[in-house]
Amino acid sequence: MLWEELTAQDLKAGAVESEGVCVLPIGVIEKHGDHLPLGTDMYSVRAVAEKAAEISTAVVFPYYFLGQIAEARHVPGCLAPSGRLIMDTLLEMCDEIHRNGFGKILLLSGHGGNGHFLPFFAQMFPSLKRRYAVYVHGAHVITEEQRKIIEARTGIGSMGSHAGFKETSVMMHLRPDLVHMDRVKVKESESMERLKELKENNVFTGFNWYADYPHHFAGDPSAASAEYGELIFDMLVSNTVNTIKAIKADEMSPRLIAEYNSLAH
Repeated sequence: MLWEELTAQDLKAGAVESEGVCVLPIGVIEKHGDHLPLGTDMYSVRAVAEKAAEISTAVVFPYYFLGQIAEARHVPGCLAPSGRLIMDTLLEMCDEIHRNGFGKILLLSGHGGNGHFLPFFAQMFPSLKRRYAVYVHGAHVITEEQRKIIEARTGIGSMGSHAGFKETSVMMHLRPDLVHMDRVKVKESESMERLKELKENNVFTGFNWYADYPHHFAGDPSAASAEYGELIFDMLVSNTVNTIKAIKADEMSPRLIAEYNSLAH
């Protein structure tokens, strides 16, 4: 069920039918090489959420793109709001979702740069005295078994981490009209390996991504296809379905929230 397509009464009923689970798919607006649209993360994560919610009933929040993407401010088209804004806005959206009858909110990330932001956001909840549960899951994470299946089917050893084989294939499946393979510059997808020594010593800086991929493109997409994209997309949906089911079955988190809120000052 898509939030924006429901009537007011349908939404109320949907909160019950979904067992109080709302999926908030979070992408960003950023460069994906020269061949994929700026909204790639937003399109793909919403599609995964929508399909998964058809299988394990949930209400899917409207398109959302206020994620962490400071590392792409140097390239055209990027929308990189401040850390304070993305934190405050996401909290207000979660509060609104809860006010509309949902006790469990899945923050489904379609963007690798949210990998620190969303867990930190969730980690703040013990201090916020909210009565609802927030869960974080990466929509594009595949299991090792799934990776082996993809490699056996495609012969591709590297999925690429940004606008590479996996992401390009998924977009070819979902929105082939927005993919421009004639614009691919494979050389720009290769890591420049700057800050290599720091990373080899597990040192993190805010420039790690830019140091390797200033063109905002990582991984050769030359072998990508819509057929492979469908295979990968179905895996992503299956994983998200399992996540939604696990959240529905989770009886402990609401108890822990109530217990903690009664003890915390």
